[in-house]
Amino acid sequence: MYYKSLFDTILNDLEFTNSNIQSDSVQSKGDVYFAKVVMPGIDKKNVSIKATDENLSVFVKNKDGKNYLLRKIKLGGLVDVNSIFSKLTNGILEVTMPKKEVKDSVNIKVS
Repeated sequence: MYYKSLFDTILNDLEFTNSNIQSDSVQSKGDVYFAKVVMPGIDKKNVSIKATDENLSVFVKNKDGKNYLLRKIKLGGLVDVNSIFSKLTNGILEVTMPKKEVKDSVNIKVS
């Protein structure tokens, strides 16, 4: 398969950058954000995702067992990181990120 060999070559040669991703998008719909990353030829066992309040990072492991950062999405504290879920189907990684509840502003008394 062409894509599999292409991605193996890229990962093994340490030349993998965000420009190698075929397409990706982050959309806001209602109370969630959706992120899509097209990653043909990548098996889900070689994908890991880490999230902090500020960033979501997608890593891919090459056949040598080394993890490489594939995509970093800034979250800016707007996502409930404990409720993020993902699935990889037919070369498309879909990440669903529930938005944090926005609290009303608080008045602070000046003394």
